[in-house]
Amino acid sequence: MTLIAEEHAYFTPIRCTLRAKAASWSASSTHPQPISDAPGHPLSPADVTRAFSLTPLARHDSRILNRVRLSPRILGGADFQPAAVLIGLVPRENGIQLVLTQRASHLKHHPGQVSFPGGKREPSDKDNTDTATREMWEETGIRVAPDAIIGHLCPLPTVTGYYIHPVLAWVAPDYQPYLDDNEVAACFEVPLDTLCRPGHIREQSFLLYGQWHPVCAFYHQDRLVWGATAQLLRALISQLTLFSPSGNHPSTHS
Repeated sequence: MTLIAEEHAYFTPIRCTLRAKAASWSASSTHPQPISDAPGHPLSPADVTRAFSLTPLARHDSRILNRVRLSPRILGGADFQPAAVLIGLVPRENGIQLVLTQRASHLKHHPGQVSFPGGKREPSDKDNTDTATREMWEETGIRVAPDAIIGHLCPLPTVTGYYIHPVLAWVAPDYQPYLDDNEVAACFEVPLDTLCRPGHIREQSFLLYGQWHPVCAFYHQDRLVWGATAQLLRALISQLTLFSPSGNHPSTHS
């Protein structure tokens, strides 16, 4: 997914600022603000399945959506292009793992950034699930069976003009990635329970298009995860908290 030049100029300093600040973030820090919605208990595959059998789906933060409405591309009348990403979950003995990729460093757009496998919908794709599973296979060599699909998150519009449909699916623990070196530099896993820990995903405010807007971000080892990828993960956590043995529910913005 690409950035037009004007938007690239906006987000390059944001990425640099996040890298500089994220190293000092801790669970006790007060800025940036930690995101409080988290299940608060270890998640099982049954928890995930039940969470995605519920309706309605957890909504995206309205502040994020407002940022999209104010972007130069959208104000200029550009239409959103349909796209899909595959959020792969691996059930392992030590807990559920989330599959992420790191984009190749030589790419013109988003070089080296962490993302989900995904891309634009092609005419040959039957639906969003078809797009997501095709992109997963093309980028990582990981096949996702039709009966492995768990569900979907609410679509996320982006300032780059895409309407991203997140598709969740189980990935077999014995998968062997075969990366497309033209697009992907690495494929790695992040423990889902770590992401659900209160304060792990954080917000940093930036001045965009004349107004202050939140940008989600977190560090995993030496990798910065931010922007749409972090926002989708926040939405995933919110959805998972809709089902909680303790009865806790996430705080959502309307």
